[in-house]
Formats: sequence, C-alpha cells, structure tokens
Amino acid sequence: MDPVTAGALVAAVNAAVSGAGGEAGRRALESFGTLVRRVLRRGEGEPAGEPGPGGPDPGGPDPGGPDPVAIPYDDGARLRQLADLLVERARQDPEFGRDLAAWMREHGESAGEAGAVHNSVGGNARITGPVVQGRDFQGPISFG
Repeated sequence: MDPVTAGALVAAVNAAVSGAGGEAGRRALESFGTLVRRVLRRGEGEPAGEPGPGGPDPGGPDPGGPDPVAIPYDDGARLRQLADLLVERARQDPEFGRDLAAWMREHGESAGEAGAVHNSVGGNARITGPVVQGRDFQGPISFG
C-alpha cells in the first residue's frame, strides 16, 4: 500500500469540498470529519473517540457547539497542517493509516484523475483584480 502524502490528502479534501453540494461530497466530508475526530479527540494512550486532556481542538471552536472539531476547509495553510498531522498519525498507527488510505482510495479518486482541475477561491479571500479559473486555455487572455 502506498503511503498517503499530505499533498494528496489536501487535494482529495479540496475535491470533496468542491463536490460538497452533492450527496457524495457530503458523505466524503462527513467521513473525513470522523477520521479527523479520531486524531484530535484523543491524547496519547486514550481510546479513539474520547476527548484528550485539552479538549478536542485547543484554540478551536467552543466545545459546546454542534461539532467541536473545526476542519479548516477554507484555510489552505491550516488544512495542510491538519493533513501533516493526519499523515504522521497514519505512520504511527497502522489501523488509522489503513482507514486514511481507504478514505483516499474512495474519495481521492477525483483529485488524482489525470488533468483534473478543481478551481476555488475560498475563505476570506480578497480579490482585487481579475481571476481566471479553468483548464486547457487556448490563445491569449486579456483584461481590457
């Protein structure tokens, strides 16, 4: 089994987010959230699914809310940090590694398709000029 990389995981999450309007995208994000909670809600030596000593996500949203684990779908840097954490946990915990790899096989397909493009401008992006998103442009692009 090939190891999961943080870059591939971020691409798969972004693909799932771009398809989140549909049922498959929603299921992909729910199952990804379940994997994230397995890592963030437990401290060393605690069973999966139990909150760690500092709570699920120190500095995250209020644990009294609907989901105390905030997945930073719209923050590329934080999503990459989360992916790095998950990949490291996968290296340490073979069972989690198998589950993460299975999620990637099931939901990372669209991220790994040859030529797949997933355009997005998210979060608190401030666009101050033209934005071009697409694939396989032919000819010049100009803004008048």
